[in-house]
Amino acid sequence: MKKNESNFYFIKEINRNIFKLAKEAEALYRDEYFQQCMTQTRCFAENVCRELLNGNYQPNDTFDTMLANLDDYLINCTEKRELISDLYFLKKAGNQSVHTRAVDKDGIKALECLQRAFEVAVMFYSAKNGQDASVSRLLFDEELLVTGKRSKDKNTLKEKYLQMQAKEDEIARRKKVQQLPAKRKPSKSKFDKYPTVAKSNPAPFFTLKRKVKIGLWGALVVLSLLTLGIIKLLLVI
Repeated sequence: MKKNESNFYFIKEINRNIFKLAKEAEALYRDEYFQQCMTQTRCFAENVCRELLNGNYQPNDTFDTMLANLDDYLINCTEKRELISDLYFLKKAGNQSVHTRAVDKDGIKALECLQRAFEVAVMFYSAKNGQDASVSRLLFDEELLVTGKRSKDKNTLKEKYLQMQAKEDEIARRKKVQQLPAKRKPSKSKFDKYPTVAKSNPAPFFTLKRKVKIGLWGALVVLSLLTLGIIKLLLVI
């Protein structure tokens, strides 16, 4: 098995025809034939369904009929609900791609079809070949899908997308902070101009100038009293 030729390399030894359908779907996506890619994943899903029925179907049975009967033949498949759900999804998406001229966001939808097809392939492998931890742990490699080369764990398209998304979120956060109104300074009370803390070196109250003034006023008061006393004595005499 060549791991670098396709995400679906592990089913090549089980069914070469089904593997070929999946590999061609990847090539169509890589060449941006998204609608044809979705049609191909539908064909892949139908062939997987037919293979899982082990010949328990009629030549004229439709995909819907085979899907309806598949539940009875997946006794040993613990994930049959997920498997049947993915098969239905691929059938519906494939039908839409055939009967619609343009599909909204067809590139994203085609990628989802390939990812679902990959999950189907993993469960198909387990149903036909038994549980295998090395296959169950496999993840769909978008880098391999787009470039044809298997990526390293820290260099996948998914990792790059998450890094770019984090960067964009940080830029948006900074812009939001910059757009916030500046904080207003707290208004001061009219009493704030009167200090409530004593000065470290207060000026002395009895300055020289004040002492001179007090002395002069004292002398005037004494003279006034003496003058009044003299006037009273003269009146008595």
